[in-house]
Amino acid sequence: MILADTHIHLGASRSGEPVKVSASRNLTLAAIPEILRRYGADVGAVVDLATSRGLADLEAALAGQELRETGDGAFAAPNGTRILAALEAEFRVSESGPFHLLTYVPGLEGARELERLYRDAVKNPGLSTQRVHLSPEVFRQGVEALGGFVVVAHAFTPHRGLFGVGLTLRDAFRDVQGLGLELGLSADVEIVKHVGAIDGLGLMGGSDAHGPETVGRELNALLGEDKGFSVIGRLVAGEAETIYGMNPAFGKYHRTFCLACDAVVEADPPQLRCPRDPAHRVVTGVLDRAMAMAPPKEPRAYPSYVYQLPLSLLPGFGPAARRRLIEAFGGVHQALHDASEAELAAAVGAERTAAVLSMRRGEPPEMVGGGGRWGKVGG
Repeated sequence: MILADTHIHLGASRSGEPVKVSASRNLTLAAIPEILRRYGADVGAVVDLATSRGLADLEAALAGQELRETGDGAFAAPNGTRILAALEAEFRVSESGPFHLLTYVPGLEGARELERLYRDAVKNPGLSTQRVHLSPEVFRQGVEALGGFVVVAHAFTPHRGLFGVGLTLRDAFRDVQGLGLELGLSADVEIVKHVGAIDGLGLMGGSDAHGPETVGRELNALLGEDKGFSVIGRLVAGEAETIYGMNPAFGKYHRTFCLACDAVVEADPPQLRCPRDPAHRVVTGVLDRAMAMAPPKEPRAYPSYVYQLPLSLLPGFGPAARRRLIEAFGGVHQALHDASEAELAAAVGAERTAAVLSMRRGEPPEMVGGGGRWGKVGG
């Protein structure tokens, strides 16, 4: 089984320059392989490696033998983890709000060519997720000419999600076949089963990690042992066996949020307006938006979805407890999902074990998320 996090940012280059401005400066290309190993993941796609600063870091890591280019489109670290080259970029069509796409390309030459494509279409090619002054369709053609793939990033979220800003896939692309779709941190398989617009698209998770502590908070599990670029192709083809991710009720945009009432709308979904005053401005929730979309016409296969939370959201898991988990089970993921209750208790005690078991049961938050605020863990 392969575990892949397909959406990890760079906070800073090795020279200290910002890459993803909102990300932690501790999230560097040099640090990511060890972060992946500690979490228990095999593959990490770094979505800033086709910025000019990200590419320079990749070339320096290869020159210094910190990474080694493999023959399968990936980059191998000495600890056995693999890095994939990717880029997140921002687009706009018509008068809609901007939305993000993820692009993945094989190998060093793919990263270099994608950097050229990005550099010629943005104002600041050193920074991540800049506005691309090309249509999504034209940019996609350039990516696919490199043997790469395009994935709609966090598609349902009101903040830079294609559906979240009120667009359809056809607004951005002539042909939707061959695209992937990232569920984002507020959607799971049960939610998207209501949405017919994504029929035929491979579904995947991605942590959108902006710091070391959030790497792995969403993971894709694939059968087999191939950790090369084929991981992306298989996910886009719909071969994810399992997606590990947050219970969407914890997500920052799960339910519609009224800005005037400063509260989540609690009535049964879909709720697209404030029930107290329809004139109030709202941030439409992922669940509400999905439930209002046209349903699928035909049955389709979906990956399983297993709930997990970052350790930072589980009570009692500071740095010392995290180290004990890694020492006992080899990685955080293995502790959260594979360890028995008795093994967990021996490693981190009864109270922390109870928090992990509650997470495994998918217990809902004390307060659901909405309007940019995370749901609250009970207890």
